[in-house]
Amino acid sequence: MKIKLLLIAIMTTSFGWSQCNINDATDCVCKDSNEIDCDLLPDIQASWYGILTYSNGPSEYPQEGAGENNGRLRISVSTPNTGYGPLTVRGVDDNGYAYFVCDNDTIAVQTGGSIGGYYCDDSDEPAKHLAIQRIYHRNADGSMGYWDRFAGTMTYHPTHGHMHSDEWGVFTLRKQDPNDPNPLNWPIVSNGAKMGFCLMDYNDCGDDAAYGHCRDENRYSDQYLEDYPEIAEQGFDGGNILTENSQFPNNGLGGQNYGCSVIEQGITVGWTDIYSEYLDDQWIDIDPSLCNGEYWIVGEIDRNNFYLESNKENNWTAVPITLTQQLDSQNFEVEVIPSSTPILCEGETITLTSSVENSTMEYLWSNGMTTSSIVVNEPGTYYVEVTSECGSNTSEAIEVTTTAVLSPDSDNVTVEEGESAILNATGSGNIFWIDNNGELVGTGENFTTPELYEDTSYFIYQEQEIIPAPEYLNTGEADHLCDGGGSCDYSGNIYNGGLRFEAINDFTLNSVKVYAGLAGTRTFELRNTSLDIIFESTTLNIPESEDNGFEVILDWLVPAGEYIITTNSDLNNQNFDGNNPLLKRTTGGLASFPHTIDDIVNISEGYYNNEGDNINGAGFSTSYYYYFYDWKINNDWGIGEVSCISEQTEVEVFVNINNTNIIEENSIDFSIFPNPASKQLSLKPESNFNEEESIFILNEVGEEIEKFNIEKFTNELKFDIEKYSSGLYFVKIESLKGSMTKPIMFNK
Repeated sequence: MKIKLLLIAIMTTSFGWSQCNINDATDCVCKDSNEIDCDLLPDIQASWYGILTYSNGPSEYPQEGAGENNGRLRISVSTPNTGYGPLTVRGVDDNGYAYFVCDNDTIAVQTGGSIGGYYCDDSDEPAKHLAIQRIYHRNADGSMGYWDRFAGTMTYHPTHGHMHSDEWGVFTLRKQDPNDPNPLNWPIVSNGAKMGFCLMDYNDCGDDAAYGHCRDENRYSDQYLEDYPEIAEQGFDGGNILTENSQFPNNGLGGQNYGCSVIEQGITVGWTDIYSEYLDDQWIDIDPSLCNGEYWIVGEIDRNNFYLESNKENNWTAVPITLTQQLDSQNFEVEVIPSSTPILCEGETITLTSSVENSTMEYLWSNGMTTSSIVVNEPGTYYVEVTSECGSNTSEAIEVTTTAVLSPDSDNVTVEEGESAILNATGSGNIFWIDNNGELVGTGENFTTPELYEDTSYFIYQEQEIIPAPEYLNTGEADHLCDGGGSCDYSGNIYNGGLRFEAINDFTLNSVKVYAGLAGTRTFELRNTSLDIIFESTTLNIPESEDNGFEVILDWLVPAGEYIITTNSDLNNQNFDGNNPLLKRTTGGLASFPHTIDDIVNISEGYYNNEGDNINGAGFSTSYYYYFYDWKINNDWGIGEVSCISEQTEVEVFVNINNTNIIEENSIDFSIFPNPASKQLSLKPESNFNEEESIFILNEVGEEIEKFNIEKFTNELKFDIEKYSSGLYFVKIESLKGSMTKPIMFNK
């Protein structure tokens, strides 16, 4: 890494108000009682008791039905400092410089006391901020000094307004190995986020809320010691609970007031930092294939050893957890997921996949295949049996069918040289005509060829609809959901709500469904995202419909763009004494976003407003889904239709060639010379041309290459033909008296 500006550690001393604080080390003691000149290092642990008991212990959620908590094991983490010095982490050095990592460079930035929002030149994410750990040092004369060192990175969180130490805590779910007492070696079955903490003095070790968190040994929980008696025999136990100031030799060193400052944060000696399970990233993602049963939560603090401590051997802990809401023999459900509608056209394949996929599971399909997904091209009934540690289960069968479409019928025809052929075909679907080059030249039962001068083949096929496209496409939340909370149905009366969405292409919104708690008139509006333009408006009397909902017919044409769908606040106030239209919403972790139909619409988030139609009162959140359920969009694209095509059938047109002039009407004549021609072609009238004539150059299949309009063809005409390639051509002259076509060879 290239350092553009080095950090300089500065030692200072000053007088303080007590005998062991960051300004005076007179009464501070070293870890080695025989020393009087030493670094006063922190000792950070992960409290096993805090994981098991804080906020009633870990919270397990099932894979479905828990909204944003689907498949999560939420945990609270307490990290007490039982060392001889504070864990002090700074965002700036003593000269006011902050240090940011951009690619391979470290950038020094003079902050002026304000940190946050620094971005590398090529990124839209906040830059990684180098953390500075301050190590306090007791000098032999009793004065206090310090030195600074880089210690990993921090990330600024704009919504929180403070820094988080990156990868401070790493928590995993593991399967216990009874033969290995080191939990860090146990197999990981589910991973958690690499938790970034804002380090602060959350509780004194003597506080009731933190009772049992601060111990002289925090690695070994009661269950662990019971399972590994050999560890207990070595003299280890679950640790003595530390609650008294006297149990921490340098208690309070650090100041006891560290907060989430962007300048300085940390954990004082004798204090603990607690991150509750409800905070961001405080969870382990439970693998969907995991069985109910006994597991262990293994936590590691500062796994990458960024920070200097007096003891790095005690930065882990392990606690047991029993999962009860995952897979077992009763709820271990399996289904077959097809890659498309299971109706195959001739020659097509389809992929069938088990809904439960994991490398630890075994699969047995009805056709004998043993992978989690199979590709089939034969009709039949398919199902899969999945076996795991939880037991086994068999999916319901899925029927794959095939459809063969017959080719359309048509007859060959014969025409004279220079004539067009009228071709006919019959079939049960849409008929398509293509030429020898594979180009589409016509559709329908009848096709008229251009004028032909040699035998020509055309090919026909038909496309037959097997399953018609649905009339509507559906998106949005299908139905209202409630988690049972007191405010899961309706927001406060001061709020009007709606949804923000993007119309990726023009579409017609046919209808939405609403759930009304009270009968009454509502006006539904389509507005721009600034709320100052109304594009569509529909006013209806909505009956009470709390249980089954009510379909609101809108029939709105929505051009491509960004919009808010909402209700009219003025009418809501008039009818319901508030901005709220008394329509149900979904919240409590059950709302989900986005709702998308590819290339048509994307519903991105909920909208709420306590200031009527004033954009200044607007808020947006993915935690709330307001009012408009089960969108029905006119299916103008035929999405969802299943159709098959037939094989191609050749239709031949035979041309009678008599090698004579093609005379449509005998009242005109002309001569061509030379024939073959190479550079110039001459035409000489052989009959009376006394009106305007058109002269055409045609290629060998009768297609027009060039046209000339002549006032009166009474004298010899000359044409430059060097621009034409060699081959057979035709010259055709048309007048009011008739037309005549003659062949000519061009030789270059």
